[in-house]
Parts: sequence; structure tokens; C-alpha cells
Amino acid sequence: MIQSEARGIAVLDVGATNTRLMLFDPRGQVVAETRSASPHRPGPLPGPPPGPPPGPPYAALDPEPLLDFAAETLPAFDRELPVDAVVPCAHGSALACLGSDGRLALPVMDYEAEPPPEIREAYAEVAPAFEEVFAPTNPMALTLGLQLFWQEAALPEAFARVATILPWGQYFALRLGGRAVSEVTALGAQTHLWDVRAQHFSSLARARGWDRRFAPLARAWEEIGTLEPRFRGGGFRGRGRVLAGIHDSNANYLRYLAAGLTPFTLLSSGTWIIGFDTEAEIAGLDPRRDTATNSDIFGRPVACCRFMGGRELEILSEGAPADAATPAVVRDLVARGSYALPSFTDSGGPLPGHGGRGRIEGPAPRSPAERAALAGLYCALMTSESLDVLGARSRILVDGPFAENAVFLGLLAALRPAQSVLAARAGEGTAAGAALLAAIGSDGRLPGIAIDLTEVRRLEIPGLAAYRDAWRRLSQR
Repeated sequence: MIQSEARGIAVLDVGATNTRLMLFDPRGQVVAETRSASPHRPGPLPGPPPGPPPGPPYAALDPEPLLDFAAETLPAFDRELPVDAVVPCAHGSALACLGSDGRLALPVMDYEAEPPPEIREAYAEVAPAFEEVFAPTNPMALTLGLQLFWQEAALPEAFARVATILPWGQYFALRLGGRAVSEVTALGAQTHLWDVRAQHFSSLARARGWDRRFAPLARAWEEIGTLEPRFRGGGFRGRGRVLAGIHDSNANYLRYLAAGLTPFTLLSSGTWIIGFDTEAEIAGLDPRRDTATNSDIFGRPVACCRFMGGRELEILSEGAPADAATPAVVRDLVARGSYALPSFTDSGGPLPGHGGRGRIEGPAPRSPAERAALAGLYCALMTSESLDVLGARSRILVDGPFAENAVFLGLLAALRPAQSVLAARAGEGTAAGAALLAAIGSDGRLPGIAIDLTEVRRLEIPGLAAYRDAWRRLSQR
């Protein structure tokens, strides 16, 4: 719980698939929630075009339906509780490039756009060193430095008209009624635009002059304006303060900092399992093994590991629910030597060079229970490997969908006997973390909150250590 002076806190959580608006009361409890699909515009088809290209040479995002959604929802929320604060929160893989008139000078790139080989090769020649930005060049267009490089090369005239660049969350803050600002959790989210140690724009951003086009920095909790009339409707009761906003994964991490749980390793789960470690040294990170940094709301770098755990679980389980798995089924899989070997997505995670090489060795799973159990076992092994790469030593906090996966939790605890594993039972971590910003004072002091954590009991699986050793050997083939 939090104690905020705001009577109602509305969080606009802009995701890649869905966008949610959530209303929190002053104690941080959810009062109302609604969602809308995040619109995507497809890019051009591969091959010679039949005529003039209809749009940009990349898949794009469309913010206008989401702003319409906010204009419809915020007045309804205000009738529930006076909306005194509005907090934008967004993924870290999109930018808005504005002209001098304040309108988009370029369509907003979709991070699932696939850069042409020549763009990727040219970018590799200018990409900043890992030791500066602590992020590899990610697949697709996930790296914001690559996005700007591609736009500058493909649309030079339009790019020349760009006067202001904003991170995606801060673009929504601007459109809601704020002034144009940038924010450090967005810039430090593995973008290649931020010098992590020095806490200023990277050598790449400075060399290409992009740094001079970014809007000035503001703190995530800073008030940057008030809601435009469009978003108030008639009879709006709240003060409608617009805050600068925050990167989504960092919003979730913020909750655990506010709970005073340091030191810890947070496993924030969903499509990805992302580990945030409060103690790990960033100097030891390995770009080949999917380690990187994020920056917290104070600009401090946080060592991270990641792999596409949610997506790989989905692929391996083939629709079987997680609760179909049981310890007895896991014991059978281990005893008979059924192995899921990495990796079932393009990301190799902690095992470099294994992207797209996923396979089953030994007897294949024969039922939904066996598929769910093998998927949970595989994800526990991959997560443990990621934690080894990170050098994690503290207690492990599991948040998100994997906090409800009993087999995954019990296996992770068994694989990490020197560390305690705790599962968070509170949902809506990203939006709840963003709502915390409304309770931060001008001095940046975090509010104290409590998070419901349950200690996980280790699963007793005979032969698990030998199974893990064999899994490692087979994975290297």
C-alpha cells in the first residue's frame, strides 16, 4: 500500500500488445481498469513494390487510437475518484520524432520491424562499445540507436526536419498535456543512447547530433503539466497533474525498492524473464550471454539478465496450463532423461549461439501434464543459468505469471539451494509501480510499501543435479 495525496491516480500503461488504463486510490488499490489493443501498421512487403511505397519502409505504431481511448476513459475514471495525477508508463523500444510544429515528423517505428541487412551491417560499424552502454544490439528494431540510424538513412529529408525526440512514454505525457521531456529509465533501457556510468548521452548520440534533439531530462515523478481539456470531458473534478512517467520494467522494479527489500534479485516475468540484481557489478556483464543494464529512476545502473522465458514456456507447453504439471511428473521426466534443450526462440539467453536451435532429446512428452512439466523444468534451468551469469547471491523474488507456476518455483528453489526464493502474490506490478510516482516527494524520497511474498519450498527431485549436468553437456552440442 501507499499513501498519496492524490485522490485518484490514473496510469496509462502503453504495452506492445495492449494498452491499459488503471485507476488507483490513495493507498494504491485498483479501483477501475480498462484496456485497448495497441495499434500496429504493417511495413512494406518484401520484394519489389508494385508502385510508389504507401508509407515508411518499416512497421509503425499508431498513437492516435490510444489517445482517443484515454480521452474516453479518463473522464469516466474521474467520476469514480477525482483524478489528481496521471502517470504514463511504456515499453522502452519506441521513440517519437517531432517536427518544429510539434507533430510527428516520422511514423513511430515498431520494434518488431526487421532492419534490412545493409542497415544492420552499417550500424554495427558505429554502434557504441558494450562497456559504455551495457547493451548488445538487440534483434529486430529493439535498439533505439538502430531505429534512429535506420530512419536517418532511409528518410533523410524527413529526419532533417526532426526538432525534438521523445521516448515513447514521454510522448504520451506530452500529448496528455505535459511539456516535452525525456526521462532516464527510458533512455537507459538498453537503447545505445545512454552512457550508463557517466549518466549522459552516449558517444553515438553525441557524434550524430541526436543528443541535441532530445527533450530536456525530467525526473519520472516530476509534474510536467496538466491534462488537456480533451481528456477532461465535462465536470472533471481532479487536478489532472501529468507526471513525466517511467519505463515499464523499471516501474515494477521500483515497487521492490520502495518495499525496502534490498538486497535482492527480482525476476520480472512475462514474455521475458528479466532479472534485476541490486548487488551485481556491471563490470562483469557479458553481452554474449544476454546480460545488460537498466537505469532506475535515480539514474543508477542495475545489472540485468534476461531470456524469453514466457514465450519459450508457451512454445514448449503447446497450450497445456502450468498447473497441469506436478512434482511426480517432473520426477518421471528426470528419471527417464527427457530434455528440452535451448533455445526455442531467436534469443539464446545465457547460452550464446543457441537461438532457434531448441530441440527435445530423450523421450518426448506424451501428455499435457508432461509438456507443462518439461516447460517449467526447462525455464527453471535457463533462469538458473542466467542467474549464474549475473552472479546473483541474494534472495530471489519472482514476480508476474511465473510467480504462479508452482513447478517452476519449486525447481528454481531446488537449483539455487544457497538462496531463498520468494513469490510475489500482488498483481499489476508495472502499473502499481508507476502509481508510486504520485507518492514521491520533491526530494525524491520513496514511499514505504509492503509486498506480499511467500517463501517457496524446494521440490525434492532425485537426480536433479546429475540431470542439470547432463542438460548442460547436451546443450553444448
